[in-house]
Amino acid sequence: MKNAKRCSAREALREAIRPGDRIFFSIASGQPQTLLQALVDDFEYYQNVEVINGYLLAEHPLAKEGLESSFRCISFQNSPSLRKDWEEGRIDFLPIRYSDVPRAFARKGPTPIDVALIQVAPPDSAGRVSLGVSTSHAYPLALEARTIVAEVNDQAPRTFGPCSFSISEVDYLVECSAPLVPYPEIKIGAAERRIAEFVTGLIADGATLQIGIGNLPAAILQLLEGKKDLGLHSGMLSDGIVDLVEKGVITNRKKNIYQGKIVAGELIGTEKLFRFSHQNPLLEMHPAQVSHNAELIGRIDNFVAINSALEIDLTGQINAESLNGIQLSGVGGQFDFVDGAYFSRGGKSITAMTSSTGKGRVSRIVPRLPSGAAVTLPRFMTDIVVTEYGIAELRGKSFSRRAEALIAIAHPDFRKELWEALSKRK
Repeated sequence: MKNAKRCSAREALREAIRPGDRIFFSIASGQPQTLLQALVDDFEYYQNVEVINGYLLAEHPLAKEGLESSFRCISFQNSPSLRKDWEEGRIDFLPIRYSDVPRAFARKGPTPIDVALIQVAPPDSAGRVSLGVSTSHAYPLALEARTIVAEVNDQAPRTFGPCSFSISEVDYLVECSAPLVPYPEIKIGAAERRIAEFVTGLIADGATLQIGIGNLPAAILQLLEGKKDLGLHSGMLSDGIVDLVEKGVITNRKKNIYQGKIVAGELIGTEKLFRFSHQNPLLEMHPAQVSHNAELIGRIDNFVAINSALEIDLTGQINAESLNGIQLSGVGGQFDFVDGAYFSRGGKSITAMTSSTGKGRVSRIVPRLPSGAAVTLPRFMTDIVVTEYGIAELRGKSFSRRAEALIAIAHPDFRKELWEALSKRK
């Protein structure tokens, strides 16, 4: 049994991290800001430390110019806050499905983690610390790590579910008080509202949903108020769920697995979501082996996966990761949820996106994905695609029929050239 040492961040990290170690830190709203800043302030002490991260809302403090000899940063899910560091070569990219991360970095995996830096809530009456808002990867990787350094943040919510540690299981406890990293302000436009109208029309009462974060998911959540007995089993949850729970729309009563419970792996929002989650028995936070488990999801009846894309070609191939060679996101959990929805009785997967980008100058529906583009979702897995111009149901359709369906929901300014591209292929 360990005896957790309470000390400063600098002392804990100097004792925990050795030259050449591989470390992981909690992502998004759970980013352990005090620990990471201590590494920056003391960077000259560290040698050749490999840093693994997922989706981040804040900047990556260890990927800044001048720290390269101390830290080698690898991300498996880029985000806007990382773009400059990625483009300037200070972040390497790892293509990996969300559900595969715990296996890849396990003790007996190909790239084992040495030290886990996690954010936790203060201990409960039983002396256990909850991982709060970020559990999907932080919990399973901490279990596999040689050393656990826990940032005990008195502003972090204590959440229920299996993702907690006894103090005796943690090596170092560093106390702090800091607001959690919030998700940026949501801005919903007319196109997003129209897409949301189409999407919500595809969702039946009693369905269990997976939905991401951002403007379009927020618009969809706002229009679900007329639904009944919805459930949630999702990788990431945002502020938009709070009102739906309080208005009785999300009850989880119809879920045949984890009935009565919201299941999630990350809470990415603002204080509204964090306070809602604190000691709320309706919510359970789980590791990726549950939140992104396609086999388990496939056993949830009427499961609806709602994801987005950067572009889709006329065969149905979806790229949700990169544009013009720039890695904007990552594989993420999209394939996991689409795979689960495919096997769900009554399930469906929806790809929702605006028809164009760049102020209408670039179509998201293209004849072929360009050379070098990532194929996040192969064409045989694509089910339903929604833009502000309508719904294209692709499952079971031939190349020609699915191309016709996609052109019908493309931006009108690009339909002529898409038809011409299609005619040349026939």
